[in-house]
Amino acid sequence: MNLNIRSGKTRTLTASFHSDSNPPPPSPRSLLGRRPFLGLFGGALGALALPGGGAWAAGSSRTTNGLESGSVGYFLFDPDSGRALEEQAADTAFIPASVAKLPTVAAALALLGPDHRFATRLLGTGPLEGGVLRGDLILQGGGDPALATEGLLQLLGALGAAGVRQVEGRFLYDTALLPELAEIDSGQPWAAPYNTGVGALSLNYNRALLNWRRGGTPAGPDALTVADAGRLPLDSVTVRPMAMGGGFPLLPDGVDRWLMAPPSSGEAGGAWVPVARPGLAAAMLFRRLAADAGIALPAPVVGRAAGGAAGGAALAVLDSLPLAELARGLLRHSNNLSAEVIGLAASRRLDPSATTLDRSAGLLQRWLTRQPVGAVNWSGSWNGLRLANHSGLGTGSRATPRQMAALLQAGGPALWDLLPGEEDGKALPPGVHAKSGTLAYVKGLSGLLTAASGRRLGFVLFIADPARRAAMDAALDRRVTATPAEARAWAAGARRLQGEILERWVSTY
Repeated sequence: MNLNIRSGKTRTLTASFHSDSNPPPPSPRSLLGRRPFLGLFGGALGALALPGGGAWAAGSSRTTNGLESGSVGYFLFDPDSGRALEEQAADTAFIPASVAKLPTVAAALALLGPDHRFATRLLGTGPLEGGVLRGDLILQGGGDPALATEGLLQLLGALGAAGVRQVEGRFLYDTALLPELAEIDSGQPWAAPYNTGVGALSLNYNRALLNWRRGGTPAGPDALTVADAGRLPLDSVTVRPMAMGGGFPLLPDGVDRWLMAPPSSGEAGGAWVPVARPGLAAAMLFRRLAADAGIALPAPVVGRAAGGAAGGAALAVLDSLPLAELARGLLRHSNNLSAEVIGLAASRRLDPSATTLDRSAGLLQRWLTRQPVGAVNWSGSWNGLRLANHSGLGTGSRATPRQMAALLQAGGPALWDLLPGEEDGKALPPGVHAKSGTLAYVKGLSGLLTAASGRRLGFVLFIADPARRAAMDAALDRRVTATPAEARAWAAGARRLQGEILERWVSTY
């Protein structure tokens, strides 16, 4: 019996399309917003007068809100007509940080469709006879960024319902749908839990908890994977005790191998780390869960069924949430893994040969900047725009406020309706729904606001200290995970300045 699982329910497998079946994509023009770009290129209005007087000019240095130096750029516009209302340094390129997730979501909604679901499959390559699968069992990743322990348990339950009690052949895990990469950005600390591995088969957002046991025999650290279903050992990640006095509490000791110093107080301690081999992590956990259910599986090996995706019979299929819901969570929680996987899946519709995040993001960038919106082709300049990946992690991406405003407008209501606000737990003024972006010495925000008059406006706001950011990058030590105190103080001032600008826009319009 072939089973398909969606939203926790089991049903008979149908011939519906899934993420690796390459159905004809929906018309991009039908999903992109139908707002003209033309109005985004009105005349400059000069520097923004801030509360208390004075003005910011691009690259100017002064003390405001605790910021010793910095640059501010913004673009405020009518999202229906595209007409500019205020702008400052609107053609200066900034590091967008996680604001870059907006064009990723806009492109994915258009290329894949808001109802698209990513399918994780269990395939069998041989006949099922008396509960014995006389062939290989394959765990095939379909690009679901939110695949969790609960999903693997549902697949295992469906496997049992299909009558499988024993596997005679190999246990394979298939990650071939998307490239599997060990990290998103090489300019991040080794232990940064937001810089995870990326691939077609994920597990619990590709993070592991290194937990130092208190007491026990012997006391020491464990590697765990954490989900609503609980904490379970993660056999693909190893951690060993490290002597005190090394200067760093956590250091890499190979791929998915860590050295961890004991807590100084002797109490329990823990740290989140990225998982570099997510496909292996998912397969190892599935094997452990299967053993608990009485199904012994051999050690997993990466591989595919003969003939690729069509080479095995589907024993169970787990569908993800619709893309629109995944994107809503992505924008609310700013999850880098979700952005990268969804971006890779979208660019695959344009060119399935892309094997790097830079190449994949470049495909979406070129596609986005060539799309007509309504009946008007944007005649402004895209010079300097660069999307280095799909999440905005790192300093390789660049966008001007005017360019990001155009991309925001192009996303239209399909994108705008997913933007988080105060009701989603975001630290935003009432009526503001936007995507934030934050790195050390980089602050960005872009979305929609409802002014005091009830008028809805679109905006992009970037605040940065390029010199300090460049100096920090030049001195990168990947062993260091803590943000410098000076950068934290700068961020506090940038948040205050951002709030003042937003409040002025809300009250003025």
